[in-house]
Amino acid sequence: MASDVRLRPRQPTASAQMFTRPWLALFDRRKPARELEIPEILAVLDDNTVAEIASRLGPRWFARLAVTCVSFRDFVRSREDVWRGFCVEAFAHRESAKDTHEICRKAYRGCWRTMFWDRLRVRTDGVYVSRNTYIKPGVKCDLTMRNAVASCHLVVWYRFFRFLGNGEFVCKTSPKKLSVEAKLLRDQGALARSNDVFHGGYTIDGDDRVHCEVLRYGANGSLSATHFWTRLRGNKPGASNRMDMVKIAMVDEDAKVPVPDEDEWLAMDDEEHIYRRNLGFTSHKFDGTAPARVTNRGMGTLVFVPWDEVGTHEINKGVEEMDFYCTG
Repeated sequence: MASDVRLRPRQPTASAQMFTRPWLALFDRRKPARELEIPEILAVLDDNTVAEIASRLGPRWFARLAVTCVSFRDFVRSREDVWRGFCVEAFAHRESAKDTHEICRKAYRGCWRTMFWDRLRVRTDGVYVSRNTYIKPGVKCDLTMRNAVASCHLVVWYRFFRFLGNGEFVCKTSPKKLSVEAKLLRDQGALARSNDVFHGGYTIDGDDRVHCEVLRYGANGSLSATHFWTRLRGNKPGASNRMDMVKIAMVDEDAKVPVPDEDEWLAMDDEEHIYRRNLGFTSHKFDGTAPARVTNRGMGTLVFVPWDEVGTHEINKGVEEMDFYCTG
């Protein structure tokens, strides 16, 4: 027989009231997605027009569009045709366009953006700079004198490398900082007229080994060449903003070029060796008779600085603010 007694709802205990879970009330409650605000330039112009404009800005500024808003982020990621143009242009001196397409298809599954992000490249949208210092002895004198001279001076000088897409490069050594020399290095016409700049060519062996050669003509008509071997790397993915100086050799005409061996390339991974070499502890003296002279002076790592940062980069600081520059 059915009972007429109704079951009363169970009253929550004191402990249950104390340990309530208010977040349970949020279950099955979904906030409607807000419609994305499309930038006016994307709303007015079609994607192909925007891609054509962005491709002329260069890869650096095209990648910066991705951090402005969600719409531009998706736009930058989806335009594989723009990244293909950047890759073909960046690796044109190293390989043909057909080989670049083949590498992208086999190694990166046809993703040009990943290929540009992963492979090392010699950058042409700025200048590579190394900051070198040495101690110069001064004159000892009484400190009570009005024109007292310090017993030693910390001298700083710079080495500039600018690479061009056609396989040429220019180099200059100067005590002036980057913000002063940038105007000359950026103007190709001024570079051609200047007598303080040396012109040469560069080749790439593999992915990260760069060989630069500069020809020098002496006053007596003799010909000599200066060879720079550098290792290209980046301190962040896709940057390619560091060049470690492996070896510098000055070779007379018809002399054998002292190409660095495999041990010298592997020694670039030894941080202690690099530190001691930059301080000059492993330098060799030259007696004036050898046809090839290998120097260990000015072996600081080259740092890439884009054109829009040449006036504000930290490498412009003098010895009063920064005595030693750690490139990273």
